[in-house]
Amino acid sequence: MNKKQEIRKPVIQAAIIIGIFYAAEIAMVYLNMFPDYNVLLSVDIGLRIIMGIAALILLRPSKALFTNKVTLKMWLLILPFLIYCVLPLAGVFFAEVHAPGDVTRFTIVISQQFAVGFFEEAYARGLFMKGLLKFNTATVKQRLCTCALTGAFFGLTHVLNVFFGENPLYQVPSVVVWGFFIAAIYMLTENLPLVMLLHAVSDITPRLPNGILGEVANPGAMQVIEVAGDTIQYTVLPIIAVYICFRFASLKRNVKKS
Repeated sequence: MNKKQEIRKPVIQAAIIIGIFYAAEIAMVYLNMFPDYNVLLSVDIGLRIIMGIAALILLRPSKALFTNKVTLKMWLLILPFLIYCVLPLAGVFFAEVHAPGDVTRFTIVISQQFAVGFFEEAYARGLFMKGLLKFNTATVKQRLCTCALTGAFFGLTHVLNVFFGENPLYQVPSVVVWGFFIAAIYMLTENLPLVMLLHAVSDITPRLPNGILGEVANPGAMQVIEVAGDTIQYTVLPIIAVYICFRFASLKRNVKKS
């Protein structure tokens, strides 16, 4: 198999994985196969785990992808992302305390986000980037191209969420930028569980304030928090990703020394 085939094959496999997943999801929703929403979410979790495992089987990951260490310098690069994840929790200071709602539903939703992180990172970073990491990281231009292509692919897969009521004009640009950053983190660390966990955390924290404490009492304060989050997402995270692409060699040496 030549270089182009080694890059193209996992990309095609990732596209097939996400295509099968969305075909199943759309069928479940539009055919109303599971009228009970909790059951639907539970099936969704199972489907994501199955498709994530399928992606890992196609990836045939080395042990290193699960054991590579994350250095202190690497955590410093991740820190703005963690701040971005934690920002929604500031809503607890402006929320009215309510009696817990549907605890079962809330637990299932949180479990679903862990499944989302597992599945989406398995196909969109692990599998999609397999050939790119092997052949397309030697120069700054190649690294920028690898991260940009990964972000674009990840964003475009979310266009299909229009079938579930999402607005792709809002969601896709956000996911592209997020995907660009997380691709750079994965390119540097080559630690798949790390990006899976970061993905899950970023999806879980926005759901915690309302899920635990109820409606936000001060919309103005939350708007400030949202602006701060958008600033980090659309400026700080891309800058960090570009920095990783430019300083990749020295950062990578630091990772390998740990």
